[in-house]
Amino acid sequence: MAIIGIDLGTTNSLATLFNEVGVKIVRNALGNALTPSVVGLDDDGNVIVGEIAKERLITHPDMTVAEFKRTMGTDRKYKLGKDTYSSQQLSSILLKKIVADAKDYLGEEIDEAVISVPAYFDDKMRIATKQAAELAGIKCERLINEPSAAALAYLSRNHWKDGTYMVVDFGGGTLDVSIIDSFDSVMEIIAVAGNNQLGGKDFNEAIYRYFLLSNNLLEDSLTAEERAIIYRMSETTKIALSTNPIAVMTVVIRDQEYSLTLDNNKLIEIAHEVFEKIFTPIKKVLKDSRLRPEDLESIVLVGGSSKMPTVAVYIEKVTGVKPCTDIDPDTAIGIGAGIYSGIKMKNQQLKDIVMTDICPFSLGVDTHDYNNDVIMSFIIERNSMLPCSNMRSYYAIHDNQTVVDFKVYQGESIIPENNIYLGTISIGCPPTNKGEFIATVRMTYDINGILLIDVTNVNNETVSKTLIDNNVRLSEKEMEAIKKKLDKLRFEKDTNDEVKLLISRAERIIEESVSFERERLINALSAFKLTMAKGNSIEKRRTMEAFARFLDACDL
Repeated sequence: MAIIGIDLGTTNSLATLFNEVGVKIVRNALGNALTPSVVGLDDDGNVIVGEIAKERLITHPDMTVAEFKRTMGTDRKYKLGKDTYSSQQLSSILLKKIVADAKDYLGEEIDEAVISVPAYFDDKMRIATKQAAELAGIKCERLINEPSAAALAYLSRNHWKDGTYMVVDFGGGTLDVSIIDSFDSVMEIIAVAGNNQLGGKDFNEAIYRYFLLSNNLLEDSLTAEERAIIYRMSETTKIALSTNPIAVMTVVIRDQEYSLTLDNNKLIEIAHEVFEKIFTPIKKVLKDSRLRPEDLESIVLVGGSSKMPTVAVYIEKVTGVKPCTDIDPDTAIGIGAGIYSGIKMKNQQLKDIVMTDICPFSLGVDTHDYNNDVIMSFIIERNSMLPCSNMRSYYAIHDNQTVVDFKVYQGESIIPENNIYLGTISIGCPPTNKGEFIATVRMTYDINGILLIDVTNVNNETVSKTLIDNNVRLSEKEMEAIKKKLDKLRFEKDTNDEVKLLISRAERIIEESVSFERERLINALSAFKLTMAKGNSIEKRRTMEAFARFLDACDL
């Protein structure tokens, strides 16, 4: 039985295994390291995950879902065919596919997974991630923060070199910034900050909005398919600017061609709000760690969005330090999760490596001050080392008080309502006069960053809860019901994934094309399908290779 590491990303996901030769990157059924975090249904109602599903985002937007990680732990529902699914349910489908591919690639059973999460994921999001693993039938005892995983990958590659590092993990949907101190093979997280709603997707949207504005297009006048085409081309333009000084975005809508020429300077201008948001957590971690940029050994960039040259240029501008970009940003977190799985397995190669992590948020309850104003009472301060446990005592706010209600919050504001509300925990008590001791609240944050609360009254009676919000913590009955729903979904196994991917890609390019080019593509697709249905194995392989080259030429 093996323990694998999984980078469960907003845009792409990746699995790894630590063995006797180090970290091994798992290849999916198509032979690729990265699996797009996209889930959909094909025309027969079978589940499709990854590259094939991604190609159908444009042609079948009502049957395909992406970027669901950004709403993990919320009550947001996504429509997929006739049914609706939560983020954790969609993530469980993605995890099931990743684990199945890992089992096939490695040739052994997968017993457990270490899954990466953004450091700034709150308690609800972490619980939802573990539930997604449970729904997928995979054991997940340990979550690892993404920048911590990236630091493991970086330090492993650099032979655990001593120093203080800033890790900027800028992915498709989230941004995390961590300060990490490495000394004598001990990796200590000092400070963490981030934004769960900031990522490469925001650049896509900035380009998308600017394209509409420049071409006098009204979003409401476009169909869902037309909006999807423009959005995909916006992403393609962003990626092109990672390697080219100028990119031309061309979209055909209702037989009319619209275009936009963009360079990196213009991208900085139209996405200035995104860049400003990048600086906020950088400034925060430096302040919390009481460090200056010149105190850092290096700034390490990881995450797919860090491949954008404008991101590196901007970070160098605001810090004065040229970031390190010599580690693969797409695989660093997955590699780190794999290393951590090796630590968990007590692999002899990693027996001397120690990693500590911290609580990214402050946690507390509402209380009353001397003026009877409701304020935040902080019990666990942000950047406390995990696991941690703290307790505070509280007093009656009026005479003959017999019940005390504690509203639990996560955040840094003295005004409770400005923080994230996690729920309420109540306990009864004998009649107590104003100002007298009434109860204690103990908060314990485990190594995964998941909260346990104990409230004890004056009679030493205790109420404990692992998670306050019942909308996130599902009962066993609810979990079983969801599992049965997911088990009804059929994963297509008998068809060739390469063939399905080429067909889906051709259908997407046809959707984006016009007139003569569209007719040429339709004819080529028909011929391809005919060969796949009636040709021999040699003809099929040659036709697949030729059709792939043809699509490459069309998909510029």
